[in-house]
Amino acid sequence: MKTLLLFASILIISVTQSFAQVNSGYDGPKPEVRQGAMSFVFLYTPFQSNLNPVPVSTISQYPNDTADLFGAGFRYFITNQIALGVGLNFGNNSSETINALDEKTEFSSTTYGIAIDANYHFKPLYSVSPYAGLNANFGNYSASMDETVGGTTTTSETSGTGFGFGLNFGFDWFFTEGLSLGGRYTLGYQSLGKPEAKSGNTTVEGTSRSGFGIGTASVILNVHL
Repeated sequence: MKTLLLFASILIISVTQSFAQVNSGYDGPKPEVRQGAMSFVFLYTPFQSNLNPVPVSTISQYPNDTADLFGAGFRYFITNQIALGVGLNFGNNSSETINALDEKTEFSSTTYGIAIDANYHFKPLYSVSPYAGLNANFGNYSASMDETVGGTTTTSETSGTGFGFGLNFGFDWFFTEGLSLGGRYTLGYQSLGKPEAKSGNTTVEGTSRSGFGIGTASVILNVHL
């Protein structure tokens, strides 16, 4: 038994020394801030395991509602300091219902949007890379509904838009190889166009909105390629 314990101790010490020699020059993960670096971008909810799409834009909906568009995010460093980020949204939904009176309702909606970030990364502080930059975004929403009653079909349509731009202030923390967490403030302007509702030859408009201020992004997770 003593011989077995002695052998196990020698083995553990040998493996530990081997790893120490292999990693003797390793001083932690470094920011992957260089030309050609790429990453997928997600929103991460702390203390939960879910990953979410990135925010793209905000659009108006008739009569006075708003909706946030989310989509896929990607980032690419065009120089050793400048990164371009893109968020894309596209969605299409449709449904059809027929009630007991054989009245049919068909509904379909489409959204699309794009957000572009251009950020300059300053000199890293250990594993943290702070940055500042610009943001611009645009989104669009459209929907149509066909109601068929007694052989007569009535079509109604709604639509809305939104765009914005601003200044980004944020950071990325490279806490391990291949992954980084970050956060961001955006000081900017958002404008939501008047949403429209059209039925036959009649078109009515809803409420337009605009605002200026500071918004925050949730915890940002970058998965580096």
